[in-house]
Amino acid sequence: MKLYAVAAAVDSVMATLNGTKNVRKVTKAALMPTLAATSPPRDPGMAVGLAGSWAGDVALLGDSDRAFRTGLFSFLVAHVGYTAALARRSRPGSRRAVLPIVAASATGAAVFSRAAGPMGRPVALYALTLGTMVAAASTARGPGARRVFGGAALFAVSDALLGAGRFVLKGQAARAAAAGVMPTYAAAQWLIHTGFAREGAPA
Repeated sequence: MKLYAVAAAVDSVMATLNGTKNVRKVTKAALMPTLAATSPPRDPGMAVGLAGSWAGDVALLGDSDRAFRTGLFSFLVAHVGYTAALARRSRPGSRRAVLPIVAASATGAAVFSRAAGPMGRPVALYALTLGTMVAAASTARGPGARRVFGGAALFAVSDALLGAGRFVLKGQAARAAAAGVMPTYAAAQWLIHTGFAREGAPA
């Protein structure tokens, strides 16, 4: 996993610097292929999650609303894949955290959809899909379950920072939020995939 950690660290630094867009076409686009090489997905849903995440990473290198919508849709597909994979590891009696997570997701969807203006509906749909993935992660069982849930929760943090930086905050506060997006995102993906792949976890 050292190669992925290096790639994530380099791209996280590049994301905070001006004039690095061309460099990030390499560093950011390399993240998910590197993760796939170091932790190959054994579940079709996890493979969809990786592919959708890669497409979203590439799309969000652009600054336009169209690029944002494309990235949003790509990550929505990724979360559907992750949710399907995680649901297969759900166990009876493991759903106590689902209701609070769904409530928090609905609240977040309402807040960000209002702030997003014309993109409010797709943002709300995405937030609810992300919340569903986090809820599914909370029900997973197996040796890597805690790591997976931590990754899912961190994914929500990363996306909250992205949404806050784009739609809510201004100036230095927006830049501070944006600086936290890639480190939390890269860590989230690593936790989800390495947790899911741990030997002995139920398939």
